[in-house]
Amino acid sequence: MRCTSNNFPRILLFGCALASCLSSGHAVHAASLSADSQWPFARGINLSGAEVNPEREPGIYGKDYIYPSVDELDYYASKGFAVVRLPYRWERLQPSLFGGLDAAELDRIKAFVAAAQALNMRVILSPHNFGRYIINNKATLIGTVGVPIEAFADFSHKVAAEFVGNDAVYALSLMNEPHDSHGLWKKTAQAGLDAIRTADRERLVLAPGDEWSGAWSWRRYNGDFLLKDAADHIMYEAHQYFDLDHSGTYKVGYTLNGASPDRGVEWVRPFAEWLKLHRVRGIITEFGVPRDDLRWLELTRRLLAYLAQERIPWVYWAGGPWWGNYPLSAEPKNGVDAPIMPVLTKDYGMMRSRASR
Repeated sequence: MRCTSNNFPRILLFGCALASCLSSGHAVHAASLSADSQWPFARGINLSGAEVNPEREPGIYGKDYIYPSVDELDYYASKGFAVVRLPYRWERLQPSLFGGLDAAELDRIKAFVAAAQALNMRVILSPHNFGRYIINNKATLIGTVGVPIEAFADFSHKVAAEFVGNDAVYALSLMNEPHDSHGLWKKTAQAGLDAIRTADRERLVLAPGDEWSGAWSWRRYNGDFLLKDAADHIMYEAHQYFDLDHSGTYKVGYTLNGASPDRGVEWVRPFAEWLKLHRVRGIITEFGVPRDDLRWLELTRRLLAYLAQERIPWVYWAGGPWWGNYPLSAEPKNGVDAPIMPVLTKDYGMMRSRASR
């Protein structure tokens, strides 16, 4: 989602230390996914918090950004979410280009992955940088002066090397929502994928499209976005929101957005058809609707049934500790599930084993 830092209240909620998860006694709830379970899963959730307030780089942990707690993981495991997408910031994990990974930040990510594994969940690691790296307080496009593509490849390799053989990592995403890349994104993505493969030949890699990875506009902006992978183990990653500007901010309601029950299906279909055309696999790693109008829930029901039909797994945006009154939040309030939760946890028939087209 765009501009995530602006959607968080600046309050601090406390949670359990992730590093203690393996001895915490939390029950295992989620459906088991074996190490070679390569494609669809029942349902996924974004757990936000580690990527927020990028303007405060590197930021103070616990004040400017936070990793979700064991309790939050446990809640979503209890609801049958098998996969968690973890947004984080490149600058926090690698404070200087071509430098080493920050030990404290890496430990936080590894603790989160271990906490998920203890609950029989797996993790998508996703750098939330929009195809950029902040230098001197300026978000600088990869492939331009100051942030060479080689720097992105170096980072991608180092992250992959840290998690090679760790079956709790479902996938490595190359990047969240690259946009306005001036034609550089495909070359950048290929370099990142190649660098991952020098460290890990087995890991599933998610390749997001340019221009915010929009499913509705995929064929317009990503028609030729086909990467070469010797391991043949990638999925193309799209996002979709259902307000008129596709931003997920939902500045006006359902009626003023001109929404309809089939808008979700209609706006995701260009991506699904592109996947079938090229006989490749895809995933929707962000979509979300407001909680204040039941008509959005019907849109979501129809969308999820369509994604199951097309064998496209999905990850809802979003849960996490600092959402407060954010209208798309899937977090429970006062022990009561969010209105979206019964929709997300309905069985839409998603295949849980490897499928072939």
